[in-house]
Amino acid sequence: MQAAKKLVLVDEFDREYKRLQKPADAVAKTNKSLQLSNTLRDQSLPDDRKVREYLATLHKYLNVRKEIPVELEARPNPLTLPPPADRPRRRRRRPQAWEPY
Repeated sequence: MQAAKKLVLVDEFDREYKRLQKPADAVAKTNKSLQLSNTLRDQSLPDDRKVREYLATLHKYLNVRKEIPVELEARPNPLTLPPPADRPRRRRRRPQAWEPY
């Protein structure tokens, strides 16, 4: 029997699909971990700036949560509500045309 050629279809966006299937917190932690490593390896930054950037990224890394915080119910501010529909709105005055002296 002759050797058969196999045709394999590969989805271009397979990596993107796999990335979307991962939990968001794991992806975020991985990205922050890579940023931490890159900050330490960067030779172009002075040490004081490197420390500031490292600490900022470290705080972001440590504050990544698995669960999304529950949002409290928001109520509108009664002072900024539009006027009720039963009350007529005031008409705007026409701008007064000024004449030269």
